Amino acid sequence: MAAVGRPRSFDRDEALKKAMYVFWEKGYEGTSMADLIQSIGMKAPSIYAAFGNKDAIFKEVVSRYLPIVVNGQLATLNNTSGIYEAVEKTLTECVRLFTSDDNPHTCLIMTAAINASPEHQEHVESLGALRRDYKENWKSRFVRAQEDGQLATSLNPKQLAEYFVTIIQGMALSAKDGATKEDLATTSEIAMHILR
Repeated sequence: MAAVGRPRSFDRDEALKKAMYVFWEKGYEGTSMADLIQSIGMKAPSIYAAFGNKDAIFKEVVSRYLPIVVNGQLATLNNTSGIYEAVEKTLTECVRLFTSDDNPHTCLIMTAAINASPEHQEHVESLGALRRDYKENWKSRFVRAQEDGQLATSLNPKQLAEYFVTIIQGMALSAKDGATKEDLATTSEIAMHILR
């Protein structure tokens, strides 16, 4: 027989998911421990005991968020055979993510730590590194397409990667400011002209 008043079992993954949505919506600097405590629904001592401070929670949240990008956008980009279709489907995946009713309308990696106070620069640097890796994935995909004869040799893979990642970063910010799915779809359609 269970003891009276026994606490519910702690679901770490669910708690991290709730924390992720807060950081995703408000960014690192805009999120307070009070926000995290309220969202997770646990008492402060329990949260500190389970996760540590805000910095530690943010690092775990970023690790939890990464598969959304890797298994979504980058998987689409790298696993779709034709380069035009690969880019088109990847942009569509970005639009879907940035405008979904199931999550905040932006990208945590693109917008959560663009700047921070000096004592928290590690988050700016770590997310900056992830964005550079993301861009390198795009460059590698364009290089492969060129080697496969799917991309004109007159096009520069590095410049194309810069172009499309800039478009995606802009869409993430626009979605945060209220751009609709239709708005972002139009932006994507215009962006695709560079490959035609």
